[in-house]
Amino acid sequence: MGGKKGGPARAARLTPEQRSESARKAVQARWSRAKGGPAAATSGLDTSKKALHLCLRRIKEAKNESELRRLTQELQRIVFHRQYRNAEN
Repeated sequence: MGGKKGGPARAARLTPEQRSESARKAVQARWSRAKGGPAAATSGLDTSKKALHLCLRRIKEAKNESELRRLTQELQRIVFHRQYRNAEN
């Protein structure tokens, strides 16, 4: 009913910092659901070589475009987090 109007109206009232924080929380919620619950958000992403190779193998065996897209995004997250951790050290 009013969902298409309410979201943009709420976003227009928020400051840029509040919108950014809201978006950050939404991303964390999506990632924790994708990994199996709230504990996954605190445990971190598995960025081991084994996880990387497993993801590449699943990409190679992907059956449809949506699965391929999801696995590609997972691969991007793994690589990003590996680079981020290496930059910290």
